[in-house]
Amino acid sequence: MRIGDIVTRKVAGGEAQFCIIGFYTDQQTGEKVAIVAMLDPNSVSEVSVQELAPVSIKDLIALTASSSFLH
Repeated sequence: MRIGDIVTRKVAGGEAQFCIIGFYTDQQTGEKVAIVAMLDPNSVSEVSVQELAPVSIKDLIALTASSSFLH
């Protein structure tokens, strides 16, 4: 699997789709862990590429640190 891949995971008795946005290795277990963003079909939209701005890794980490993860 690679960053950008769309994957599924069982969540609350169903399946949900996620986009892989990163990886890290758990320092205690050595397990490779994916950082994923849930894809919500109700939140899909179209925008001009000119409206998009890149997000730095620092800002991305800040976003993921302030949200709750599904485990």
